[in-house]
Amino acid sequence: MSIGSKPPLSTASAPVGFLELFYDLVFVASTMVLSNEFSHDPTWKSAGLCSLMFVLVWLLWFHTTVLMNIDRRDDLTQRALMFLQMFLIFILTLEFVDRSVANPDLVGLIYTAAVFVLALAYHRVVNKEGGTGDWARGRRNRLILAGLLMIAAFIIPDGVDFIIWGVAIMLLIVPTSAAHSRGLPTEALDEHHLTERAALLTLVVIGEAFLKVALVVSEGSMDWSDISAIVVLFVILFALFSIYFDDIPKAGIRPGILAGEAWLLCHLVLQLGIIAFAIGMSKYLQIADRGHVHHYAIIILCIAFIGIFGGLAGIGMLGNRTPKKPLLLLRLVTIVLAVGGAFAAWDVATVTPVIYVIFLMVVVIAHAFTDEFMQRSTTVPTHSGIDTDGSALGISYEEENK
Repeated sequence: MSIGSKPPLSTASAPVGFLELFYDLVFVASTMVLSNEFSHDPTWKSAGLCSLMFVLVWLLWFHTTVLMNIDRRDDLTQRALMFLQMFLIFILTLEFVDRSVANPDLVGLIYTAAVFVLALAYHRVVNKEGGTGDWARGRRNRLILAGLLMIAAFIIPDGVDFIIWGVAIMLLIVPTSAAHSRGLPTEALDEHHLTERAALLTLVVIGEAFLKVALVVSEGSMDWSDISAIVVLFVILFALFSIYFDDIPKAGIRPGILAGEAWLLCHLVLQLGIIAFAIGMSKYLQIADRGHVHHYAIIILCIAFIGIFGGLAGIGMLGNRTPKKPLLLLRLVTIVLAVGGAFAAWDVATVTPVIYVIFLMVVVIAHAFTDEFMQRSTTVPTHSGIDTDGSALGISYEEENK
């Protein structure tokens, strides 16, 4: 089903192509490299820089996904542009983490080149008939403007360049469909394709969490505390898998292209939270300077839960499941419990980091079961079409799970 300025169509959506799946592989490598960089330098400065780099790389994925959602071509030129973008992302990540010889200007230039490659991909669609061409032209121009601002930042003296970079990044973050409010052309989004792309990348990020912890454990010998922590990790990740995939893909996306892009952007918060959770668990498992690492892990795990369930709350509000308030309150309560537990683990001597990790596991399990129970009193529209009078067909929880 399509969402946006055009009415939804009853025709089935084309599946996610192999080119898009291949494109996602570069994010597997980039995410692992960035998480390892923070693990080796667990400071707030490193956390901020690594998070910023992940956001910048993720925004390239975001704009590429929206383009492929509208124009899913797979010709030689498209492959060349995708492969070039993948190469630039790979080199960008490696250059960023090589702090001994890294040149910030070089990192910026590589990213600017990736933005212009993406603009060229949008340029190939500007001659398409209908509103699609005008829509692509607006997005191409916005990407070019962001790239030109990045180039200007290299010329402007230090201090002011951060402001220019901030404006350029905002051009990439703010949904470009906001132009619809000014009467500029927008394009309908393929809901099925968008939900599948977001779900696939979320699945990749969850898999990264397993890999991150496995690499930490493989560096030494396992004892019973390691095994217990791994059990907690598996339970929490499986619960998060159930919470997301039992709800988000089925609920779909609220009508309107702006809601569609904002829905996708909320996945950035969710996926940053999952990566932070993996880093927090890996710090918890590290042997050296164990007491300090444990307390540092408490902060990381708390921030991770804020990101995970804050992202889920935003995604849910932009979905089609009704009513929205019960699940929203559930996710907000989960955040409050995670933060409250973190304060207790930090200030109360009897509440050890081990107890906090187990507490998080119990909270996530309770959330998963409560989420499942609450969904039974909700409805979601079908994703296959509209009825004769143009209104969305609603299905109950029981019909949804048949």
